[in-house]
Amino acid sequence: MSYQSALDTLYQLQRFGIKLGLETTTALLTSLDDPHQHFKSVQIAGTNGKGSTAAILASILTATGHRTGLYTSPHLIDFSERIQVNGHPIPHERLEALIDQINTSCPDSVTPTFFEFATAIAFRYFADVKTEIGIVEVGMGGRFDSTNVIQPLVTIITNVELDHQKYLGDTIESIAAEKCGIIRTDVPTVVGNVSPQALPVIQNACSEQRSPLVRLGVDFEAPESSPSRFDFHGPRSSYSDLQCSLMGHHQVENAACALAAVEWLRDTGMTISEDGLRTGLMSVQWPGRLECIAKHPTVFLDGAHNPAAAASLADFLIEHQSVHSGKVILVIGMQKDKDMTSFFTPLVPLAHAVILTRSAHTQSASAEKLAEQLPGRPMQLAYAASAEEAMMKAHSAATREDTICVTGSLLLVGEVKAHVEGASFSPLRG
Repeated sequence: MSYQSALDTLYQLQRFGIKLGLETTTALLTSLDDPHQHFKSVQIAGTNGKGSTAAILASILTATGHRTGLYTSPHLIDFSERIQVNGHPIPHERLEALIDQINTSCPDSVTPTFFEFATAIAFRYFADVKTEIGIVEVGMGGRFDSTNVIQPLVTIITNVELDHQKYLGDTIESIAAEKCGIIRTDVPTVVGNVSPQALPVIQNACSEQRSPLVRLGVDFEAPESSPSRFDFHGPRSSYSDLQCSLMGHHQVENAACALAAVEWLRDTGMTISEDGLRTGLMSVQWPGRLECIAKHPTVFLDGAHNPAAAASLADFLIEHQSVHSGKVILVIGMQKDKDMTSFFTPLVPLAHAVILTRSAHTQSASAEKLAEQLPGRPMQLAYAASAEEAMMKAHSAATREDTICVTGSLLLVGEVKAHVEGASFSPLRG
C-alpha cells in the first residue's frame, strides 16, 4: 500500500462524521493491546491555544531529554504533522504500516471515525517507539473526545470561547462543561485565562473530582517585559527573562500554562532542567500560528478562525504596526459555519485592504458570502477565487514596507503555506 493509498483509506472514514463517545475508541485500542497504557500523558483542551500549549510543552520535555510524543489536529499540509516524536513527524512508511495493522485488527462490529482511527494510530505509534510521555491535544470539547481514554498526569484547559456550537452547545457554560470532561480525580487541572462565565463551571468540576485547580493570574503568572519575553512565577519555581519563539501575548499565556504543568510533572519524578526549559521555549515551532514566512513585504500566516482568536490577532497587529511602517493587507477565508461578522469586527478596521477568498475545502464559504458579513467596508476590498489568486493580489497591492496577514482558517493557511513551499496539498481533513 502506498502512502497516498493509505491516506485515501483513512479519509474514506470521513463519511461517518463526528461521533461523540468513547466506546469505539476503547474497542479499537483494545484490539491494539491498549497502547495508551504504555506511556505517560498530559491532556490539553481549550477553544484556542491548546495546540500551541501542547507544542510548547512537548518542546520543553524534548529539550530536557524526555522522549516525547505530540498528537495534535488538524494538520496544515501533511497528515504526518499530527503525530510527532521529539519534533519529528511519523515516517510515511510507518504510517502506512499502522493503517494496515489497524484495519486488520479492528473488529468488524467497530466502525471508527477518521479522528478515532487517527487517535489509534498516534497511541500505537507512541507505544511502539517507546515514548516516555505523550502530549495529547483534545480534538473537540473533551468529555466524549476520543483522546479522553488516557489517564493523564496533568490536564490543561487553556480557555473557553464560542466555537463548534453545533456540537458543544450555544453558551460558554455548556462549552466549558464539555471541556471539563477531561478533569480527573486527584489529577491537577491547569487553567489559563478563562472568562467569568466559564470559571465557576471549571471550579465546580474540579471540586467534584477533587482535582487541584491551578489558575493563571492566581496560582501562577507570567508578566511580560517585552514582546515574547516574560518572567514566570509559580508555586514552586520562578524564572526571569524567558523567551518564547512563538509571537503574540496569547502565546505567553500558553507558555505559562505549559510551565505550570512542568511544575506538576516534576512532582511525579520527571527531571526537567532550567537550561532545557529555556531551550525548549526558544526552539518551539508551531507553523501557521503567527508564522512569519516572508519579509519585504512581511507575510504572516495565522489560523485564527473564531472571534476570540481574531481579537488576539488584532492585538498583535496593532502592536506590530506600532513599530513598523506600512499598511496591513488581510487575506481572509473562512468555513461556512463560523461567526464571520464577529471575526471581522476587530480585524477589518486595521486593514488598508481586505482580500476575501476561499480554500479548496468543500465547506469553505465563498468570497461573496464573506462580503455579506463584513461589518463595514474596508478602504479596499477585493475577491479572489483561490488562495493562489488571493496571494497574487495581495503582493500586487503591497509595498516592501507593508504587512500581509493570511487568516480565517487553518485550511487556507495550510493551502498558502503549501503553495509557498511547493508542497502538494489536499483539502481533505478529519
